[in-house]
Amino acid sequence: MTNHERPDCARINQEIIKLNYPHSWPIVHACSGPSYAPHMEDVLVRCQPRDVIEGALNLLQQSCRAAVEIYNPQYLVHVEADTWVFDQGVIERYIELLDRHPDAYLAASTWSTDQRVQWRRLRHPFAKVKLGVARVLNAMGNDFGVKRKQTLSTQFFIARNDPRFLKMIDGIQPTLDNTLEYDFYRAFVTEFGERAVIHIKEREPVHPDNRHWCPALTLHAQHWPEQLQRPALPAEGSSHEGVSGQYDIPGKKEVLAAHGFKHLGPAMRQLLDASDTCYYNPKAKRY
Repeated sequence: MTNHERPDCARINQEIIKLNYPHSWPIVHACSGPSYAPHMEDVLVRCQPRDVIEGALNLLQQSCRAAVEIYNPQYLVHVEADTWVFDQGVIERYIELLDRHPDAYLAASTWSTDQRVQWRRLRHPFAKVKLGVARVLNAMGNDFGVKRKQTLSTQFFIARNDPRFLKMIDGIQPTLDNTLEYDFYRAFVTEFGERAVIHIKEREPVHPDNRHWCPALTLHAQHWPEQLQRPALPAEGSSHEGVSGQYDIPGKKEVLAAHGFKHLGPAMRQLLDASDTCYYNPKAKRY
């Protein structure tokens, strides 16, 4: 688990795993928040805050390295602090797939974007043409309209614990012109090849519809504690959509209440009982 400025999400994520998963899994938590107090993690790795991409990569490297050195598990499951997977069975299903495919070393989704969503919103004739082409090609099995396919999500993945994987993670050099998801893809494919990935297809393409929640995976990665109020209608030619669809899905509080976990930890109760959620991840961006 990796965490920068999302301590409340991290605490609830730990309570989901420790109090509600049927099978006990150790948590190695790499955190760059100096004021964070240990919660239910088995190992807390303190990291210095860095720039966004370098910081995220450093947290990933430190958490994986500590997990291997301390536990040496068969598989590494990585989640960012605000990425909750309610059903442990979802993760176990992909672990079983990796078991059945010894040449595969990673289960992950791409960090791809469905341009067709944007084309449907546009009133430009060219957008309608592209949508028409997409309908024909998609019916033939071509995924025309999906871009950024040469990426791998670092937000949630399952990796086979292999010395080459840890070496690959440690060797990633972030590039300012790309995202960490792109750099992760390039490093992994260079070492293992494209066929070494089992794609988590329920979430592809990630953007925009599966970015903040993916019911098929019981995955919740909302950046806001409560459902956002939709703003007034935007002026012609402008957009208030932000990250598409964010006003149409519940926040962390609503999904937590709806799921109805049997065992509630203190961080869960605090969010569920809060009349004011301003306390929640106060330094984090809520986009």
